[in-house]
Amino acid sequence: EKNEIEQSGANTFTELLGSLSTVSFEGGQGNLTALRIRGNEASHTLLLVDGSKITITGGQPNIDIVPLDQIEHVEITKGPFSSLYGPGAIGGVIHIFTNKESKPGTHSKISFSYGTYNSKKVSLSSSINNDNNYVNYTLSDYHTDGIDAKNDGDLDPIDRTAGSLNIGAVVSDKTNIKLNILKTDSDIEYDDSWSTPKPDNNLTQFNIETNHQFDKELSTKFNYTKQDTQRRGDKYKLDTLAIVNEIDLDSGKISIGASNTIDKDLKNKKQIKHTDLFSQWQGIYKDNELSIGARIVDHNKFSRHNTYNINWGKNIDNGSRLTASFGKATNLPDHYQNNLNIENGKTELKPEHSKSLELGINKNYYKWDLSGKIYKSQTTNAFKWSATGYTNDGTVNIKGLELAAKTNILDWDINTNYDYNTAKKPNGDQKGRRPNHTASITSTKTNGKYHHRINIIGKSWAWDKDRPANDDKIGGYSLVNLFTSYDYNKQTSVSISLNNALDKKYEMAKSYNTLGRTITLGVTHSF
Repeated sequence: EKNEIEQSGANTFTELLGSLSTVSFEGGQGNLTALRIRGNEASHTLLLVDGSKITITGGQPNIDIVPLDQIEHVEITKGPFSSLYGPGAIGGVIHIFTNKESKPGTHSKISFSYGTYNSKKVSLSSSINNDNNYVNYTLSDYHTDGIDAKNDGDLDPIDRTAGSLNIGAVVSDKTNIKLNILKTDSDIEYDDSWSTPKPDNNLTQFNIETNHQFDKELSTKFNYTKQDTQRRGDKYKLDTLAIVNEIDLDSGKISIGASNTIDKDLKNKKQIKHTDLFSQWQGIYKDNELSIGARIVDHNKFSRHNTYNINWGKNIDNGSRLTASFGKATNLPDHYQNNLNIENGKTELKPEHSKSLELGINKNYYKWDLSGKIYKSQTTNAFKWSATGYTNDGTVNIKGLELAAKTNILDWDINTNYDYNTAKKPNGDQKGRRPNHTASITSTKTNGKYHHRINIIGKSWAWDKDRPANDDKIGGYSLVNLFTSYDYNKQTSVSISLNNALDKKYEMAKSYNTLGRTITLGVTHSF
């Protein structure tokens, strides 16, 4: 949520992800970012902004392109969800929602912050809401001198300006329209193997949605998204048109829809195109909560295939709940992989396919909210990179355990997580940059005008590359992040964040430095 994002002390979306224990993040200033969910590849994470997929221009979604100040809240969904969101969602989905509907009336807010490495940010937002007709805009500007990520004598700065505009209008008692425009222009310096890397990371997204209630049982949503991205000088266009019908039944609800997606690589004059048909039913049968979904993908390069998901949940005695899910998902080669293979005379690359099973339990015990999940998945035709192109490299087997506990102790809200994960090839080799153990404790407390947050996160060691191709290890580490804000009055608050408070030296990728201790001071004024 918005307040949790602000209390994280993060200046960028990538810094926010680095403070989470529920995902495996690598990156930071001077390095390309990657986000892995449940031991899967970074390209198996689907990135959505306001329901629209961010076009994949390389082997993984471009997380750097997302402006933090435009985010209202973030949802992280784990497991195979290609039947719901389309190809790419093998590991899970990162769904970002920008500032939209606000509480009734007129509200404005301006924020300033300054911190380590000459990091400075200013953000202005304003909203008007009258009888569910609303206008909301946010403008932000961020700069940091950055760090010398690879000890090569130069800093890796970031400059980003971003703006978003959201408009909602009630046309009648049965029809409403929503318009969303998001634009971000970024210069992000990298240290990598490219001789003259270009720092541009730009996104312009236009989204319009119309909802109409035909009768008590039937409603229809029409959505069109136009997206322009630029990364390292290469330009891409993504156009998506979708229609979804929702039908209320006595036994539950069924959604039936279709979408058409065209992803264009302007430099190479190529495009990826697929038309999808999908359906989802959810309802209750004899105290069992069920949802069943399926999607048929008709792709212009990889013919037709299908994905599906089955989910079950049931409340039992003593405040306990059991859940289970099974699903099939796919990941298709992107522009970068296709172009590299064509350049090297390789065109036989097959899509990746994944099947996953998950079992879970939730229980309320005394003052504790406890949950646990075990999961297992298998990805076939896994992609493998080489300098001469991509090939299919057999099967990757993944299994893991996720435990979480929430409680309140001495007026502190305590949230703890522990994750165990292995991702192995058939010969038993562990995949790189995937720590087996991750744990975190986050504590928050409000004491009068003061708001406090303490976050401790720890990760075990991992191989830098897939073993045995590279025996380099990334050492385990733990970080302590602190935040305190003070409400000076009803309109103004001041804050201080101290991230990596113990100034821990650690790596997310071999030979790349990380930020070290950072201090950020902030002021927010509402009017």
